[in-house]
Amino acid sequence: MDNPILWILFAVVAILCVVMLFVAGKSARNREQRMKAFYQKANRQQALYQKYQNARPEEMKNDAPEDVIEGLAVAAQRKIEDAPSADEAFVLLPLSLQYAYAAYYFFEDSEEKLSAFFRKNGEPLLHTAVDCICGACPDCAVWVRNCYDMLDENNEHVSVEEEKLDEWSRQFAALRKTELQEQVKQFILRQMRAEQTGT
Repeated sequence: MDNPILWILFAVVAILCVVMLFVAGKSARNREQRMKAFYQKANRQQALYQKYQNARPEEMKNDAPEDVIEGLAVAAQRKIEDAPSADEAFVLLPLSLQYAYAAYYFFEDSEEKLSAFFRKNGEPLLHTAVDCICGACPDCAVWVRNCYDMLDENNEHVSVEEEKLDEWSRQFAALRKTELQEQVKQFILRQMRAEQTGT
């Protein structure tokens, strides 16, 4: 191989092979991490479902709020997942399970920003989440209700203002999530007690 062009081509091919191996290895690691996270979440949710599917409010009052909310949300999901219409099945659930299901997705999606939850979801989940969060935490009701009203496609009286949405999202993000989750948990448990006693 006295021809320098052949050496250059050989070097380019070798570099491309190394790059492709690196990219393939990184892709495989990422895929493995995603699968591991998926199975961890599935196992967690199965354990929470087993724990909370028939639990009474007094059995949950001292449990971590994120566990209670997610466990009840999974129980709600299991009840509606095979229904011909998930929305119709959802509104037939006890209100406590509707609240838990809506709260779970509210906390998941608002992790990015408050307005993200309202952009990613639709009714009846949205108004159920608003009722739950505002009922549990009157201090944050103004931001949650304002976001809901502004991003409601059927509300012709309010136009979308991104600056306001960002400001409400910042104010909401300043709340301590664990405290809000505890307030939501207690709100859901109060609703469960009311359902049990028929009050």
